[in-house]
Order: sequence, then C-alpha cells, then structure tokens
Amino acid sequence: MNGDLQFIITIGKIIIFLPFIIFLIYFSLKFGGEKLGKIQNGRYMKVLDRLPLTKDNSILAVKIGEKGYVISSTQGKIEVLFSLQEEELKKLEESKKEFDLLLKIKEKKEEKI
Repeated sequence: MNGDLQFIITIGKIIIFLPFIIFLIYFSLKFGGEKLGKIQNGRYMKVLDRLPLTKDNSILAVKIGEKGYVISSTQGKIEVLFSLQEEELKKLEESKKEFDLLLKIKEKKEEKI
C-alpha cells in the first residue's frame, strides 16, 4: 500500500512539474537567443559566415574592426587566407542582414500559425 501511494505521488509530481520545465526551456530559448544576438552585434570581432569543408575543417569570413578576412580553421591551426576588399565586406554584411531578416519574418509567420 505504501509503495502504491509513493508511486502515485511521484506521477503527480511529474505531471505538475514537467510542463513547467518545458515552459522554462521554451522561454529561455525564445528570449535568450535574441539577447545573444544583441550581444554579438556590439562586438569588435564577428564571424560573418562559416563554410564547413569536413568535420574538423572550415572556412570563415570574419570582420575584425573595420577589416574583413577569410580564414581557414583546421584542427589545431587557424590561418588567414586573404583579406576582403571593402566592397566584398559590405556585400557579405548586407546578405547576412537580409538572411537574418528572412529568418525573423519566418519566425513571426510560424508564431501566428
């Protein structure tokens, strides 16, 4: 009898607290993601784009201050391949802004559904 009562109490706790935990996860992902994006906007260094080549190797477009660079990242080594011209850097930043805008529009449409 005591074991049955303990089992019912445990199931009751799960039923009460599981939705609360799921809500906290949703809330932190929804509003925490926006905060992290705002934090990166004020940074001196930004990763504008990343192209994975293999599991451990990728090519990155990085903005440091007002200059842009294309960097290769391999396991244990990072190397600057070349610097970006000012026009290329602006194009890359504009395409990233357009992509971010499209993502926000998509998220708002999904919220309405």
